[in-house]
Amino acid sequence: MKRWLVGGGVVLGVAAAFVLAVVVGMFLGGGSYTAGGTPQTLSTAAPAVVVSPTPSPAPTEPSALPTPRPTPTEPLPRNGARPATALFVGDSYTVGQRASSPEDRWSSIVSRQMRWTERNVADGGTGFVSRYPDKGLLSYAEQLRSVKYPARIDVVVIAGGQNDFDELRTEPATVFQAVEDTYALAAERFPDARIIAVGPSTPWAVGLEVRALDGAVRAAAERYGATYVSLIDPNVVRQRYVDADGIHVTDEGYAAIARRVVAQIS
Repeated sequence: MKRWLVGGGVVLGVAAAFVLAVVVGMFLGGGSYTAGGTPQTLSTAAPAVVVSPTPSPAPTEPSALPTPRPTPTEPLPRNGARPATALFVGDSYTVGQRASSPEDRWSSIVSRQMRWTERNVADGGTGFVSRYPDKGLLSYAEQLRSVKYPARIDVVVIAGGQNDFDELRTEPATVFQAVEDTYALAAERFPDARIIAVGPSTPWAVGLEVRALDGAVRAAAERYGATYVSLIDPNVVRQRYVDADGIHVTDEGYAAIARRVVAQIS
């Protein structure tokens, strides 16, 4: 699993924060790790994210923006109808790694409370960009495409993104575009489903990468009519919830994530 640590580079950090604030429209801070991958050694300093602006000619007409899709009404069973089927896309946090059992992962807790039938296709170590095709571990867009009979899905929950922090520092435009493309795909492939966007989380201090990615997720959610859920305002992963591996959370942590999600989508 990739870990992150921020230090040094005050000038570059301020410049990066300013540029990313323009890109994702948020105040930014610093951080990175992989949820569901192989542990790596902490570095003493993480390179700042610097996005070099590329001048572009003035458009001759207004840019076409996606038409906001209306948020479907609450997908709960009515009058004896079948329970809503909820598709969960994400990384090892959504898989429920280090939970006592699958029933104790946050997606399953949410599904029980919302009376959904859970369909979880999350893969550890993945993200909007991160993927391990040689191990059959798919990116979020690939997870969405892997689902047969999309018309049977009533709710789509896309969660996480923290495994993309390393790529965010080196290729931010690629990550931001992947976030946009993933939500565009969800809206296109599941046009009648309610889409829920759960932003990234972190077991450490909320910093630059997590805020930048969270801002991109929130912006994409707004463009495509998804319900946005923040896990960092305030940070839901408190230190006492962090598992012994230093990356994932305990059953208490998964329960805390579930409470946050239910509170913000209800």
